[in-house]
Amino acid sequence: SSVGTDGGTLPAEYTCDGSGVSPELTWSNAPAGTQEFALLMTTLPGDGTTKWNWVLYNVPVATTGLARNSRSVGTFGVGSDGPSAAYQPPCSQGPGAKLYTFTLYALSAPPRFTGGGAVTGAAVTAAIAPVTIGSAVLNLSYTRPR
Repeated sequence: SSVGTDGGTLPAEYTCDGSGVSPELTWSNAPAGTQEFALLMTTLPGDGTTKWNWVLYNVPVATTGLARNSRSVGTFGVGSDGPSAAYQPPCSQGPGAKLYTFTLYALSAPPRFTGGGAVTGAAVTAAIAPVTIGSAVLNLSYTRPR
């Protein structure tokens, strides 16, 4: 990503301390058999849970990236910060750096969701597990100003 390299720092622009837009991401060399992609951005807040900041699935196979503040590619799921299906910029509480993980999944088929209700990060994770044929990870950290 032009935003940073693995292990680097997430610029404030992509957090609640900045404009809160989603970052630009690019990828290449999808595994053979890829039919579509899913993208999840998570953090582990320290209480044993997973927090979902970005839940995106049904990303077409011909897609090789997402533009900054992308809203028209794929289908948004609901993140941990409320009912809106959109990028939810990190706004972690507490001192110290927090690690944000962007994981792109190559899928051999569209995810199948069971049950009703909102499509959450947990629902996407469960639905893509049987059809994931590859993944790529980008970890970026951010420390909120005091």
